[in-house]
Amino acid sequence: MKHQFELLIRFDQETYGLWGLYQQAVVGNINVPKMDYMDPAEESWMWSWIKGNEKWHAWNKCKGKTGLWCNRGRKQVIRLPSGMTKSEAMQAYIEGVRSLEKRLPDLVEDWKDDQDPRIPDRNRYVPDDEREEYDRITREGKLARRSVYKFRLPFYRYN
Repeated sequence: MKHQFELLIRFDQETYGLWGLYQQAVVGNINVPKMDYMDPAEESWMWSWIKGNEKWHAWNKCKGKTGLWCNRGRKQVIRLPSGMTKSEAMQAYIEGVRSLEKRLPDLVEDWKDDQDPRIPDRNRYVPDDEREEYDRITREGKLARRSVYKFRLPFYRYN
């Protein structure tokens, strides 16, 4: 169960920018003070504040400013024109959802790779002379992780 929760958190982090675009398209410029924004769907006060804070920042990035939106270092970049209208925000939201739909299978595989102890951390620094060994270990770890899910238990009923 722990690993599914971690995948849900990663998915939430990936979609905060889309949530901000959705709010910009439906409501318009942000109209909630930062300190007061809590996620009403969360029962826990701490998670309500954390998710509310992330959502507030995602929505605040969409208000009529010129800039780029980049989600946690990913290559997904959406240009936000100055004075973004609701229809422009909706178009950007639709493009973002379509992009996420295409990238989601690879993202889930990357997130599962991050959870697997056999696969080295892809964000760590690797010297050039160790790169070949690092790549070999990573390939073997990914192959081992993916092959685990290909067998079926003979005594378990699959419905």
